[in-house]
Amino acid sequence: MWLVMGDDLKWIIGISASMIVSFIIALIAAFRSLSEKINAGDTQLHERVNRVKDDYVRRIDLDGHVNQLREGMKELKDETRDSAKETNKRLDQVLAVLVQDKK
Repeated sequence: MWLVMGDDLKWIIGISASMIVSFIIALIAAFRSLSEKINAGDTQLHERVNRVKDDYVRRIDLDGHVNQLREGMKELKDETRDSAKETNKRLDQVLAVLVQDKK
């Protein structure tokens, strides 16, 4: 009786071992597939980051240009203000002459 039970037990252990090996192989295949997908996604992400880095202006360069534009705008504003003051002075002189001529 022990011999028959030993054979059944060997058969169950053999089936269990083959199922465990199959499960481990499936896990390894799933992990490899997942890691390949992650690597492909990382590669695409790095390519996009490098493209952005290469195609767009660095912030330091952009700040320099923006500061130049601000200085230019300030100069234009100051010139416009000075021009308006000069125009007002001349108009005041013209009005003063016109008022004196009417008297």
